[in-house]
Amino acid sequence: MTAIQQITAVAASLGWEVKTDIQKKKRVEFEFQRYTKMGQDFFFTVGMKGNDTGSLISEIEDYYEDFDPDYEAYLWIGTDGHGRNGAPYHIKDIVSDMEDAEAMIKTLYETLKTTLQ
Repeated sequence: MTAIQQITAVAASLGWEVKTDIQKKKRVEFEFQRYTKMGQDFFFTVGMKGNDTGSLISEIEDYYEDFDPDYEAYLWIGTDGHGRNGAPYHIKDIVSDMEDAEAMIKTLYETLKTTLQ
């Protein structure tokens, strides 16, 4: 099993859909997509250098560490102070949904780290 196949299989077992893009021989882009508990289509993109799974794990860790549920929720609040574009109506529900997204990223990171290293 290749590194890409292994990463995809681990992520799929956690409910993520994975798309890959081999832009150059030296880097593979992974798009991880999954719906939150409140139905938001959540995704993020990170890369892996060559077949170095450690580089992918490091990028996921950086994304997780930089993820700010409050800021992400802010992006979904409309001018009327409520959710927009399919986000939950109440701000507290939007924040809760982004906290759920953060937990999903953490689980993916920890599982890949344990499985691949």
